[in-house]
Amino acid sequence: EEEGGGTVLRRYLGEHGATLDTDCLLIWDGGFDFDGSAVLTTGLRGILYTEIHARGARADLHSGVFGGAAPNAANTLAHVLAALKDRDGRVTIPGFYDDVREATPQELEEWSSWPQLEGALNFAVGARALEGEAGRSLAERVQTRPTLDVNGIWGGFTDAGEKTVIPAEATAKVSMRLVPDQEPDRIFEALAAYAPTLSTPGVEIEVRRLSAGAPPVVLGSDSAAMRAARQALETAFETTSRLTRAGYSIPVVIDFQRHVDAPIVSSGFAQFDCNVHSPDENLVLDHFGRGVEMMIRFFWEYGKEVLWTRS
Repeated sequence: EEEGGGTVLRRYLGEHGATLDTDCLLIWDGGFDFDGSAVLTTGLRGILYTEIHARGARADLHSGVFGGAAPNAANTLAHVLAALKDRDGRVTIPGFYDDVREATPQELEEWSSWPQLEGALNFAVGARALEGEAGRSLAERVQTRPTLDVNGIWGGFTDAGEKTVIPAEATAKVSMRLVPDQEPDRIFEALAAYAPTLSTPGVEIEVRRLSAGAPPVVLGSDSAAMRAARQALETAFETTSRLTRAGYSIPVVIDFQRHVDAPIVSSGFAQFDCNVHSPDENLVLDHFGRGVEMMIRFFWEYGKEVLWTRS
């Protein structure tokens, strides 16, 4: 329900979360790392999703008659999108980085021991080279640095064949991953004010917000639930575990954190190459079986610790 942009769970937690008798919360929406290590998440990037609309003429025009005089919404939108991020991968929205919380020295030291990360990401991406913010390590760029990405563009004539039009309208979907302590509302206001200044004289630019988005979240790493989950993962999967921040977002986590007074454990059973969000997303059967074992071990270990604490 929450994954599809619904509001029922968010509203329910706001109204009833404080009354729920909860020892801990398990958010199982993650997976294993590139080297087979089990990952327990200590933070999540937030998200802000927008559409940028460009409008020039009243209707699409013939480029042979009006070319050289009529504003082209698609051309202008391309200029706007290109200007939102420079060639070094740094977002140009004024104030975008003002509130960014840097990774801790301890985090940076731990991430420096991931020599296989670049090779694993190169293999998973399958592009000629990786890109990103200059001057930042790969681990920082995928975990603790904010991003801006164009998710789709359309306008004018896009069918097969030829049609020489000057588009009157063009639209792009643009999302941003945010990090502590960036606020989605503030970033949206900055983008909405900045994008129109990048336009050409004949084209109007409007930025629309598609959802409430989600602020970034920092989770605790030292709780009885986290210790039990880590031990259960390592035993069931016969591997090491790693505490790390996730580059993705789980919007409902902030609602659990705000309204339910309980420690949160965020992890998952998906393997690194599961092709998440792709048509062939998959889970290997071995992880399914070991995942069942892990949950049994978790309830046993956590139950013992909770009982000892209460006694």
